[in-house]
Amino acid sequence: MITPQSIQQVKDAVRIEEVLGDFVQLKRKGPRYLGLCPFHNEKTPSFNVSPQLGIFKCFGCGEKGDAIGFLQKHEHLTFVEAVRWLAKRYQIELEEEQQSEEQQLEQGERESLSVVQQWALDWSVDQLWNTDEGKRIGLSYFHERGFREDTIKEFQLGYVPEKGNAFATAALAHGFNPEVLEKAGWVKRREDGTPWDFFQGRVTFPIHGLTGQPIAFGARTLKSDKKLPKYFNSPESVLYVKSRSLYGITLAKKAIVEQQQCLLVEGYTDVISLHQAGVHNVVASSGTSLTVEQVRLIKRYAPAVVILYDGDAAGIKASLRGIDLVIAEGLNVKIVAFPDGDDPDSFARKHSSTEIADFIQHAAKDFLVFKADLLVAEAGNDPVKKAAAIHELVESIALVPDHVLRSLYVKQCAHLLDIPEQALVSELNKVLRRAFRKRLGDDAPVLGEIMPGPQAPPQPVQEEVGFTPQERELLRMLIKYGHERIIVPMQEEDGSSSEEELSVAELMFQSLAYDEIDFSDPLFATMYRDYSFAHKTGTEVRPARYIGNENEEWRKLTIDLLTDAYVLSPNWKTKHKIHVVQEHDQLLDAVEHAMNVLKERHLDRMLRETQEKLKTVESDAEMESVMHELIRLQDTKVAFAKVTGRQVVG
Repeated sequence: MITPQSIQQVKDAVRIEEVLGDFVQLKRKGPRYLGLCPFHNEKTPSFNVSPQLGIFKCFGCGEKGDAIGFLQKHEHLTFVEAVRWLAKRYQIELEEEQQSEEQQLEQGERESLSVVQQWALDWSVDQLWNTDEGKRIGLSYFHERGFREDTIKEFQLGYVPEKGNAFATAALAHGFNPEVLEKAGWVKRREDGTPWDFFQGRVTFPIHGLTGQPIAFGARTLKSDKKLPKYFNSPESVLYVKSRSLYGITLAKKAIVEQQQCLLVEGYTDVISLHQAGVHNVVASSGTSLTVEQVRLIKRYAPAVVILYDGDAAGIKASLRGIDLVIAEGLNVKIVAFPDGDDPDSFARKHSSTEIADFIQHAAKDFLVFKADLLVAEAGNDPVKKAAAIHELVESIALVPDHVLRSLYVKQCAHLLDIPEQALVSELNKVLRRAFRKRLGDDAPVLGEIMPGPQAPPQPVQEEVGFTPQERELLRMLIKYGHERIIVPMQEEDGSSSEEELSVAELMFQSLAYDEIDFSDPLFATMYRDYSFAHKTGTEVRPARYIGNENEEWRKLTIDLLTDAYVLSPNWKTKHKIHVVQEHDQLLDAVEHAMNVLKERHLDRMLRETQEKLKTVESDAEMESVMHELIRLQDTKVAFAKVTGRQVVG
C-alpha cells in the first residue's frame, strides 16, 4: 500500500498540462489549455485543462478530473496503477506503508519475479534475432506462420535454444536465485538439484499485464512429436494469475475502447495474425475456459464481446456454458463461426482487414440466437431433446440482467423454437424463482409473496422552494475564495462603523450562522461542514483539498464548480481598451450578494409556511398574530429585493 504522503508527493509534482499533453494535443489559451476531447468525437475543442488548479474538464461530454483521474479513464488504470505511472514519469520513489511479514514476502517475491520475467524476455528475444539457432529455427517458424518481422518485434516473440540449460546457465551467471527462476517457470531442477530449461527448444509468447510488464510466457514446441505437449505455460504466481489475464490486452485496449467492442479468440497466433491484418481490438483467453475475472476485465473497456471460433461445432458447444458468464455480467455477446477448415489465424492470413471486418459484421450472431439454432439443429424432431434444449436456453436467458432485453430474447427464441411465448415465460419464471431462493436461502418466500401490494395513486405535491442553485453558488465561492482576505465594514452597537479584515470563509460562516441557515443539499452540506471543521481546527483550506479528495462525488463537484466555460484573456484590456470587472475584484460584493440571495429564498419558504398557517387558524387572536408575522416577512422580503435586485410579485 502506497503511503498517503507519497501519493501527495506525486500530486504535488504533477504538471497536468505535461501529463495530458502526452495524450492530447493542447494549445495554450490565456491561463488554460484547450484541445480536442479524447473521450468523445468532436471537431471544435471543448477539452479544458487548468494548470493552476490541476484539473481538466470537457464542456462537450462532461468528463472531468485530475491527472490521476485522466489516466484511470484514458488508460484504464486503477488508482494505484495511475499513481505508480506518474511516480515513474516524475522519478519519485514511492514509500509503502508498513506491511505484515507475509505481505513483505509477497511484495519481495512479486518484484523478484518481475525482474526475472523482464530479463527473460530480453534474453529470449536476443536469442531469436542474434543467434544462428534462433534465426534458423525460431525466426524461420514465425516466418512460415506468415508473421512479418515488425509484428514479431511488436509482440516481443522469442526463442529458447535446444541445449538443455542455456537459459539456466545465463540466468544463474547473472545472479538470479534458482528458486525465483523456478517460480517464474523458466527452470526446473532434477533430483540432484541441477537446473534445466523448461522452455528448451521452443518459441516464446510473452504475456503482458495491463501496464505492459511481462508477467508470464507461453512456449510452443517446434517438434512434430505428438507425445510432447504443444504448449507449455508459466505456472501461476503472485505476479501471474491465469484466470485474470488476457493475452494481447496491452496492445488491444486502446482499440477496444475506441470500437467499444472486444474480439475474443482462443490462441496466441489468432491474436497475432488478426493484429497483423489490422484488426487490433482482439485478445485471447490463452486456451483457458473463460472466467468471471476475464469477463470483468473486458467490461472495463467495452460493453460488447464478439467471440471468434473455428468451424468445429463440437468445440463451440463445449464452450457455450462458459459464455453464460459474459451474459451474466451484462455484456452484449455475439458469436462468429468461421468456415470449415478455417480458424481466426488462417482466415486472417488470407484476408485484408476490411474483408475480416465485413465478414465479422455479417457472420456475427447474437449469442442466444446462435445457441438456439445450434440446439434446435442438434435436437431435430426428437421432442425429448427439444425440451432439454429449451430448458438449457432458458437457463441462459435468465442470466440476462436487463429485464427489457430478457423479454425481447423470450419473443425471439419462442419464434425460433416454434413454441408459444407463454411456455418460455413460464419456464423462465421457474428458473428466476429458483435463483432468487438460492441467493436468499431455502427459507426465503417465493417471488409472488414478496411483491409489494397495490399502492394508492400518488397525490399531487405542491412545488417546494429549493435552495440548490444558491447553495451551489455559495459553495463555489467558499472553495474558490475561502482563503482570500477581504476588508468588511462593520456596524457597531453605538451606531459607529469600523472595518475588519476577515477571510471569505469567516464572513460566510458568521453571516449564515447568525441567521441560522444550514445547507439543505446533503452533498453541499457535507462539504460545507468539512470546510468549517478544517477552518476551526486551524487548517488552511485550498481548492486542492477537494480536487484531489478520495471522495469521488466531492472531486467531481469541485471540478464542476471551479471550471469556467469561458476565461477572459489577460490581454483583453490592453488589446480592446475595455475594462471588465472580474469577480475577484469585487469579492465582498459577490459573496454578500450570494448570501443574500440564499437568505431571500429561505425567506420565501418562511412566507409560504406562514401563509399555510392562515388556513388552520382557529381564533381572531391567532389570525392577528399570523397576519403580523406575514407583514413583517413581506417587509423583509421587500428590503432584500432592493439589495438583490429582484422584483417582488404579489
